Amino acid sequence: MRVSPGIFYMLASTALLACVNVAVKKLPDIPTAEIIFARCLISLSLTVWQLRRTNVSVWGPPEARRNLLGRGVFGAGSLILGFLALKVLPLGTAATLSYLAPVVTAVAAIWLIGEPLKPWQWLFYALAVAGVLVAKGTVGLLSAGVLLGVGAAVSSGVSSVFLRRAGDKIAPLVPVFYFNMVPLAIASVWMLFDLKLPHGTDWAWLLLAGLFTHVALWCVTHAFQKQQANFVAALDYLGLLYAIALGYFVFGDEVKFSVYPGIALLLLGVGLNAWYTSRPTQRAEE
Repeated sequence: MRVSPGIFYMLASTALLACVNVAVKKLPDIPTAEIIFARCLISLSLTVWQLRRTNVSVWGPPEARRNLLGRGVFGAGSLILGFLALKVLPLGTAATLSYLAPVVTAVAAIWLIGEPLKPWQWLFYALAVAGVLVAKGTVGLLSAGVLLGVGAAVSSGVSSVFLRRAGDKIAPLVPVFYFNMVPLAIASVWMLFDLKLPHGTDWAWLLLAGLFTHVALWCVTHAFQKQQANFVAALDYLGLLYAIALGYFVFGDEVKFSVYPGIALLLLGVGLNAWYTSRPTQRAEE
């Protein structure tokens, strides 16, 4: 069975972002602003260097800049809120909440880029969301950490739609430039009020967070340029498996029994949506 480029890039992105979350969790004593600054500085430096080598403008074509800026602004919101959530929540819980983002992407795409969901897809997404709720549970739904995680998911979902609106004719690293530029500017001011120099292995984890983020953003940009937004967004749910496994084996997070039926519902919703969207008859209708 041949895997399409959009699916391949999205699967690679989810795996790499799960590794980024591990790196962030390994930095409990480093302020969030410093982590964001280091991560964005590394990725932005690599992005500018690569774009300069290919003689591509970092700003992108004029007609796409408004959407690219929207990608950067909402991406910054997702990054900042997501890192704050990781500071106070277990890895699996924070990741579970982040997987509300594909639903936001799919729904926002209806109005912003005219990619409607079919009636059956609403059911499939409902199954996936139910899986997230079962896996997370209802305890502490209004806590600060949970609200931060939900806010990160909403920002991430809208950011993905702006990326899709920017079109597929833009070099993949241009959206990555915007995604790093905005939070870097915010973090550079924020960190002045809460500065703490890294020590020892902190430098290595910061470097890994920046490198993994850079490659992950390049992959997710490719994915949204090559595949329908609501289809690719659904694959993001599979990253929950990475997060739960890494939380258990790396941090010793407890995995409750309710997580397993939640994952089953999640995979069922994702699998049905992928099958439904990729049917030959469905593609012909679109």
